[in-house]
Amino acid sequence: MWACLLIPFITLWGQVITVPFVVQTLSSSYGIVLGGYGPGYKDLRQVEVVKHDKVCSGVIKDVPAESGRFLGDVSGMAEYVNGSVVFCRHSACWRLDVAKNSWQKVGGFQTIRDRASSLTVGDQMLVLGGQDVTGSDLISFEVYDDKAKSWRAVPEWEMAQGRYSFCSVPVNDTAMLIIGGYSKNGPLSSVELLDIKSGRWEKLPDLPQPRYGHACLLMELAGQEGVLVSGGALTGSDVDFLNIKTRKWKSLPPLMYRTDGHKMVLIEGIPTLFSWEHIEQFDGTSWVNAELKLSQSRSAFAVTTIPGHLVRGC
Repeated sequence: MWACLLIPFITLWGQVITVPFVVQTLSSSYGIVLGGYGPGYKDLRQVEVVKHDKVCSGVIKDVPAESGRFLGDVSGMAEYVNGSVVFCRHSACWRLDVAKNSWQKVGGFQTIRDRASSLTVGDQMLVLGGQDVTGSDLISFEVYDDKAKSWRAVPEWEMAQGRYSFCSVPVNDTAMLIIGGYSKNGPLSSVELLDIKSGRWEKLPDLPQPRYGHACLLMELAGQEGVLVSGGALTGSDVDFLNIKTRKWKSLPPLMYRTDGHKMVLIEGIPTLFSWEHIEQFDGTSWVNAELKLSQSRSAFAVTTIPGHLVRGC
């Protein structure tokens, strides 16, 4: 059961946090940052683990090198599922066994996708939308089959409208939200719910304004479960929260900086945003600069979370 508290001193596993934070759960989930590009468009292989107050390098093996890459693909994607992190970039995917700290190459997407979205619903990793190599907007889904270590198309889930630079987020073990993005007709404000078990689609209230290049996160705010949506190419530092129960949008304090193409996850219960090497955390009333940075600036990187007890040396 999640609890959302705002308290000045929190003791977690013998550690004391002296700043107030929104506590989602007494969870030990750490962030993991993979891939992306450094200065000079250098392909980055280093993996960094992020706790609420610390960044660790070298505790997880580097992503294996690739013989080639599709330069148009800036959609590095990673999800934790069934004890592993599946990380895809360019046209290739790799699977990290977190406990064993070992990488294995697995099958890549059936369709090369640029600026697509990924998420985990229940125990399945999904990838959806984006643009193909011709620049056409994609409506299709693929799901990762852990036993076959490959991807398969799921035509029965196809979206009514193709899009890219959008975000998707799970709301329970069978349902997901698809929020905003860009299409051939311009920026989108639509919010749609898909139940992957029944294949049923439902339209929810639109975003307060169109967004693309934004990030979204399932979390609790003042005891209410909902989706936090931050930043974007058009919306800059704006942050909004969709209450899932009331289905109403609420404006929240803005980010410290205008940003798009960023990532947002819960790290030890704290909403945490990554942009280049810059990290912001939400303390329940405002966004604050985290007193930590990635070891180097990254663009087009991927972020997911993993159980902290699986990580040694951080």
